Amino acid sequence: MQRFARSTKDVGHILTQYRLAQGLSQAELAKRLNLHQTSISRLESGDTNRVLDLVFRILAMLDLEIEFRPRRKSSAQDIIDMFDE
Repeated sequence: MQRFARSTKDVGHILTQYRLAQGLSQAELAKRLNLHQTSISRLESGDTNRVLDLVFRILAMLDLEIEFRPRRKSSAQDIIDMFDE
């Protein structure tokens, strides 16, 4: 599964892959987020707003990219350890 994004289209493709891997339709995801299905469709197709486009232009200028990975399930001890370092 693709994990790195360098454009809004990459973000859309990655989100689609993860949504499908969880067995969700665009409509189901939209309902859970209290959005319209068309909002999910636009995001997944790379049709985004100017702010996200600007973020990717800045990332390109700084030679950076975004990495997607599942969230960690932290325990209370993980948080304590983070501050004890």
